[in-house]
Amino acid sequence: MLYQLDILYTISIAQIQLSDMNLSDTIKNMKSFFKDLSPLETSQTIVLTLMAILLPFDWQLVIWLIPLLVVICICRIISAKRIGNPALSPGSRWALWLMVAYFAYQLLSLLYTSNKEDGLDMIVRRLPILVFTLCALASDSSFLSHNRMRTIMYIFTAAIVVKFFVRAIISLVLHQKICICCVFDPLHHTYMAMYLIFALGFIYSELFYHRKEMSRQALWTLSIVAVIIVLYTFFVNSRTGIVGLIALICLVVAHWTLRLKQWKRGIALFFLAAALGTGIHFILPECARRLTQTLTEMKEGDTSDARYTIFGSSVKAIGENGALGVGIGDKDEVLAEIYEESGKEYAISAQYNSHNIYLDAMLTMGIPGIALLLLLLGATTVIAWKQRDFILLSLLFSFAFCGLFEALLNRQMGIMFIGLFWMMLLSSGKTQRDADLPTIS
Repeated sequence: MLYQLDILYTISIAQIQLSDMNLSDTIKNMKSFFKDLSPLETSQTIVLTLMAILLPFDWQLVIWLIPLLVVICICRIISAKRIGNPALSPGSRWALWLMVAYFAYQLLSLLYTSNKEDGLDMIVRRLPILVFTLCALASDSSFLSHNRMRTIMYIFTAAIVVKFFVRAIISLVLHQKICICCVFDPLHHTYMAMYLIFALGFIYSELFYHRKEMSRQALWTLSIVAVIIVLYTFFVNSRTGIVGLIALICLVVAHWTLRLKQWKRGIALFFLAAALGTGIHFILPECARRLTQTLTEMKEGDTSDARYTIFGSSVKAIGENGALGVGIGDKDEVLAEIYEESGKEYAISAQYNSHNIYLDAMLTMGIPGIALLLLLLGATTVIAWKQRDFILLSLLFSFAFCGLFEALLNRQMGIMFIGLFWMMLLSSGKTQRDADLPTIS
């Protein structure tokens, strides 16, 4: 019930944030969001926006909207009397087809996996990525302009902020204090960290590209939202999230100092971020407890952390199973056998997977699988960099970095995230129809 209230308030809060940024009257009204769209384009925009709102709250609700998205795309193909997306740039089309190839090779690995049932279950679980990708390839996405995509990102970020305050209120009411980790937010901390890093990257892209067009009030609003996202990352007590924030800040500082040659701003940003992180650590030490404990264990040479067992067993399994991997159905069984050989009963009972998208790809599909994954991420990064698309770069960074510590494509909360935003960001661009949508003034 509380999540339903969260969602109902999210769009109104997004509208308030947008109006604070002095957008033109049409954007304030939000009707301009659907300006000059056909009924089918309006329907698809509504569905995609609802998915962006629902994702931080409950990814399962997004699943129920996928059939509706497919029906709309089919109707648009029939209406246009053609299959294909003329709005795609050659680079975006290439990246989308690489995703199709990566999925197809997972399907191919069923041929040499013995556990076909588990393999088919994993294929079905990952099917939404293929559906999103084919929708982007098959139907015209010219309506999904760059500015319209920015509006969807503002709404997604507003949803995260709403969730933060609701979770904080729930924590205070039920426990009389701000709890951390899964008590603060039951969503898996690594996946939530991925959402948060992505949103923070979007805020930076807005501040970098549009800061000269923004009012002082707008700049302060975005800055406060950035601080809230940082606090959220600490409250979910995600080691991956905190280290990811540090890595993101280092990249931003490097961008300002090394590329833009603005040393004073870059160094000031670094010390500001360091002061914020240090303040949170001393005021709320529990927020970084898992990370500080892990760092202490590493310093003392303690290898009791579960990830030592997981990563070591995954590397051993990869070395023992040839260049083609074990197939998508046998990877968990192979890891369980190695856990048993090592006497790691806790790893067997917890059914630990590889906790790493790169190790998972190599274990499942061998050298061709990891090559396809790296080519997919690398090629898309080059495309995003050439287009100066910081939002797409933020998506890639959040996925690639968090994927070092979690097999993100094994759970649908990761599958829905990467599938949805992968589709929208590669489909969107600075089309001619952007002229009809005002930008921040």
